[in-house]
Amino acid sequence: MRITLLFFTLFNALFSLNMLAQNVPTPSKSNVPHFKISAPPSIPEELTSSFFFENRERLREILPDSSMVVLFSAPIRKRTNDIDYPFHQDPDFYYFTGVNEDNAMLILFKNPMRINEKWYREILFIENDNMIKQVWNGPVLGSDQAKEVSGVATVLSNTEFKTMDFKLDEVKNVYSNNNLFIELDDVKHPGDLASMVNHFKIKTARAGKEILVNEGEDLYAKLRQKKSKEELEMMQRAIDITGDAHSNVMRMVRPGMTEYQLEAMIEYTFKYNGAVVAFPSIVASGDNGAIMHYTENSDLLIPGDLVIMDIGAEYEGYAADITRTIPVSGVFTEEQKQIYQLVLDAQTVAIRYATKGYKFWTPHEEAYRTIGKGLIALGIITEWGDIGRYFMHGTSHYLGLDVHDAGLYSALQPGEVITVEPGIYIPKGSPCNEKWWGIFVRIEDDILITDGPAKILSERSPRKISEIEALMSSESALNE
Repeated sequence: MRITLLFFTLFNALFSLNMLAQNVPTPSKSNVPHFKISAPPSIPEELTSSFFFENRERLREILPDSSMVVLFSAPIRKRTNDIDYPFHQDPDFYYFTGVNEDNAMLILFKNPMRINEKWYREILFIENDNMIKQVWNGPVLGSDQAKEVSGVATVLSNTEFKTMDFKLDEVKNVYSNNNLFIELDDVKHPGDLASMVNHFKIKTARAGKEILVNEGEDLYAKLRQKKSKEELEMMQRAIDITGDAHSNVMRMVRPGMTEYQLEAMIEYTFKYNGAVVAFPSIVASGDNGAIMHYTENSDLLIPGDLVIMDIGAEYEGYAADITRTIPVSGVFTEEQKQIYQLVLDAQTVAIRYATKGYKFWTPHEEAYRTIGKGLIALGIITEWGDIGRYFMHGTSHYLGLDVHDAGLYSALQPGEVITVEPGIYIPKGSPCNEKWWGIFVRIEDDILITDGPAKILSERSPRKISEIEALMSSESALNE
């Protein structure tokens, strides 16, 4: 804790000096940034082996007879020289095993198969006794712990897959996932991911079997799009942490700061609460708001500009995705208010249609219609066909183990979690009155489909104009 307080003491001092040097005007609140360390959201219990076991059983139920599923873990991806990118497990592999390691493979049979004189329903292959890897990267899971985590009864070393004689002539359908192209191959390791993928391709080719990837992804998506109670608990924690990050930034932001300073506050909140970054944080001020996936986060915050913060924490593999748009100076201009309220109205209408039985795309259609009417009323456009000039993206996507999670995009059903994120973006030079130029607004919330009205899971951070302005004028608990 002393290290944390020292960091903020130094940060406050340096920031104050920087403000004096730049002679940047500040809002009426204190010249020192404020940061609230709120009580962390309640911590849900970890997912147990029964959760992953039940997921595999549900997969078996929807598999055609005489089918098998072969899922590979995510590959290690090289960043530079001997440094890898942080490992992120393949969502399908995690959903059915709970194993968060590389060089792993799951084989699941619809009907038990006899292999090397033994009968199997499923086999998990993992890294085992790789002493060099353990020296550099820490302990591997090991077979006993892998059984405990996954609930798979048979756990073997990944070097054993090569010699196993699968009776693929008895199998009609072979499903897999998207990890069939492996960037890194350790030629000295007979059981690494590249080796297992290669031997899997050889075995299926010899048997004349096609590897069904897209068909398999549809099967997994059918199961993953509806969230269990346990999954919703993990997601709610990630969402609450993300909401706290938005609120913390609202208390601290002021002209003269930088986008990367806001990013640092956001990701500090994630780490402080036991989460990681679900995707690169988007902190887009001023004209950067016109770039949908802006992640450079390097510009100065200018008085009068807006800042779009599209961010998400990840907790136990489950992601949040929430966007707020706030005024750098703490108060929206009149034109900014009109555009912001139009986006908020469109989101409100869209959420109303995020209801059981409606098409997945209905919320977008309603948001699009609302924004079109509003832009015409404001005189920004005159033709219905011009809406796409200022609202050019979809309104919703599934949320879960992926930020853009797996799903079939069919009629909405209880248990599904989607985002609702309309936006309006008016770059300089647009064919409308100059008073609208440079206004970029996106509002995004995470929505649970229920048997009744949609439930907004992300209400922890404010989204109404009056609430945002009130929070931005408030003091933080840090200096108290």
